[in-house]
Amino acid sequence: MTATQMTVTDLTVTQQLVETAAAHGGRNALIGHVAGQAYTYSDLASTIKRAAAGLAWRGLRPRDVVGVYVPDVVSYVLACHAIGAAGGVPCPVSPELSIGAAAGQLADCGARMLLTAPPLAAAALAAADRSWVRQVISFGEAPATTPFGSLLGMGSLQPPAARPHDLALLPYRRTTAGALHPVGLTHLDLATQLAGLRSTAGVTERDVVLVAPPMGDGRSYTALVDHALLHGVTLAAVASADDLAAAAIEHGGTAAIVPLGVEVPAAEALRLFAVA
Repeated sequence: MTATQMTVTDLTVTQQLVETAAAHGGRNALIGHVAGQAYTYSDLASTIKRAAAGLAWRGLRPRDVVGVYVPDVVSYVLACHAIGAAGGVPCPVSPELSIGAAAGQLADCGARMLLTAPPLAAAALAAADRSWVRQVISFGEAPATTPFGSLLGMGSLQPPAARPHDLALLPYRRTTAGALHPVGLTHLDLATQLAGLRSTAGVTERDVVLVAPPMGDGRSYTALVDHALLHGVTLAAVASADDLAAAAIEHGGTAAIVPLGVEVPAAEALRLFAVA
């Protein structure tokens, strides 16, 4: 068994994040682009475990696939790791998909639950109506959805252990013919991605990483975001790539996770991690 396999066997990424949070305590982990939306590492760990209990109370079972259709990194981190802490499998749905394509992906993966947030909530409800999804949970107020905050009063769950080859994330990518196709990642796959980033990304707890909305099929985005959090970085959400330069000044940004090809004028010192 390799060192990577042993890491995955001992701790999933969600387990690692919850344990890492104890070391970083009151440091900021996530800063939203909405004023006042921030989570310290302690807040993040507590919210993940409490939301996991709420998801389990609402019927999420181990290995269930849950859609994640959100517009910002704060919602993305909370959704994916709460699902993982309940033993489920997050399935990122690109905000760039049409309602029909999002519905097709949700139907194909068999998701019965979907996490979303304004301004995607209306599209999420429309996609849910055309798939097997029966519960739509929203960060922020959105008619006909269940508020994420309502999950947080059902106790707390510790993230479960998992085997290396258990499914951990279920992204979909476009084939050359244009169809969406699942490309599931195991816990071992995620550990391998993170091991590669340790030698190339070079972020530390002194960094403030600006993060554009979820992009690509979710594989690289997830790996970069998780790598940063596991190293005690502060992640600051930006509403769009156009806001990066201003956000770099506001938050003292040192790096950014951006779509491939994006440049940030007037922020030459900003290290860019590009997601295709």
